[in-house]
Amino acid sequence: MATVREKILQSEEGDLVEVARFKGWQYARQENNAFKLGVPAKDGSWVWLLCDHSEYPGRPPAWHWVNPDTGVLDAPGDTPLGGGFLHSSGTICAPWNRLAYRQVNSRGPHADWDLANWKSNPHTGACHSLTAMALRIAQELRSSFVKRMA
Repeated sequence: MATVREKILQSEEGDLVEVARFKGWQYARQENNAFKLGVPAKDGSWVWLLCDHSEYPGRPPAWHWVNPDTGVLDAPGDTPLGGGFLHSSGTICAPWNRLAYRQVNSRGPHADWDLANWKSNPHTGACHSLTAMALRIAQELRSSFVKRMA
């Protein structure tokens, strides 16, 4: 019998696959509770993410930038910058990104956020599902993207 967590993930990933298909994004399920997502940036290039949702929904997923060819995570050449959201530390600055928390990631810009209560953080906005998170990332890449780190 499927657990509550498994049912949530099945539903949310199904929604995300449908949105990705509609938007023309690239989606690929990975092993070990993860998926890759490719979305276009403001300059017409593609940006790829690896979402590790192994602790979701109890804790936010970890959104990594990923090289689609090599699988290398968070390399400067694959990391977009722009605005406060595409943070200069190389992480997505949002309560729904586990990597934004300094207690989880040394590059995380926030030591002041409470990981256990991530959904009630006022900066979370409406991003309480994987689809909402992906849509927000895509929006920021279309509007705030300036360049890649390297």
